Amino acid sequence: MRAAIVDDLAEDREKLQKDVFRWMRENLDPPVTPPMLFDCGEVLLDNIKRTGEADSQCFDVIFLDIYMGDGMNGMDTARRIRDIDQDCCLVFTTQSPEFAVESYEVNSSWYLIKPYTYEKLSLALSRCRASLTESRESITVRGESGDEKLYLYDIVWTEYVNRRVIVHMKDGSCRPLSMRQGDFAELLLDYPCFCDCMKGVLVNFEAVDQLQKDRFLMKSGQFLPISRLKYQAVREQYLNYFFAKIREEMV
Repeated sequence: MRAAIVDDLAEDREKLQKDVFRWMRENLDPPVTPPMLFDCGEVLLDNIKRTGEADSQCFDVIFLDIYMGDGMNGMDTARRIRDIDQDCCLVFTTQSPEFAVESYEVNSSWYLIKPYTYEKLSLALSRCRASLTESRESITVRGESGDEKLYLYDIVWTEYVNRRVIVHMKDGSCRPLSMRQGDFAELLLDYPCFCDCMKGVLVNFEAVDQLQKDRFLMKSGQFLPISRLKYQAVREQYLNYFFAKIREEMV
């Protein structure tokens, strides 16, 4: 787990580094590396840009203080990070709950109020580890040139067209698979984030921005229709999925 800490107060960032490194040693297989320290968002972003050419995801977890001197605050830094990396876990550290709701705009994993306890930090890091593990889950499918691995986190939605499954990916590409819809759906629907919203169409709830009265608005801006006969069941599954995630965050 590669971690970074951004805080303009040396005492705060060094304490957090010590506590995060303690959790890593207690919970992760060696070797582990102490979190990198940054005193402002601008320096972190420069580091991500320099290393990003060789590694598209420079950090797995980034801790961001919200109030930082005269430069960019934590929320502005988070928005810039999301322009570069959609997948890393963001954890805000602050003395005020003022930005708690706004933090959801950048898909934050946790909101840590100073002074935090080690137990609260451990919950935040455990949540990040679970999220990172989930993002690396995959299924093996039959592509046009043989078996291949698909990471679940990269799948936005799928459709069955002309006896092939077309998988629409997070990067905008499409992957045609030589599989029957039933066989493919059996692989995906074991995971609670996937739903059969109409005949031949599966959707990943993690890629949904809004549930509307007859369709999903996706984060990409695209609309996906929901079968009228399935709407109530789809709505219930969608709400249950996100309520469960919220309950986990509030533990």
